[in-house]
Amino acid sequence: MSDDLSLFGDDDEPAVPPTQVSAPAPIADWQVDLLRKALDARGLTVMEDRQHAVEGAAGRAVRSLRDLTHDEAIRVLNRLGEASRGADSSTSHWESRDEDTWIDRL
Repeated sequence: MSDDLSLFGDDDEPAVPPTQVSAPAPIADWQVDLLRKALDARGLTVMEDRQHAVEGAAGRAVRSLRDLTHDEAIRVLNRLGEASRGADSSTSHWESRDEDTWIDRL
């Protein structure tokens, strides 16, 4: 039986080292700038309100924007964008026009 091949490979071969899980990528400067602009666009100027919005979108407590990872920043930006689109959908572009159109003048 020693001449037979093993079902699971040769026992003399070294074990494959376990794959190392790398740490999540830190947030980039451009993401911090985009997050600040998104919060400003939502009218959130008070730090407490901004923090609540970011924590709600991130799903965890955050002391500052630099605590977010790259992936979390993308998720927060998407959720802030979804929330602002949802707020805009309450009125149509037609209802929010500034001037009368040619149809209104008829």
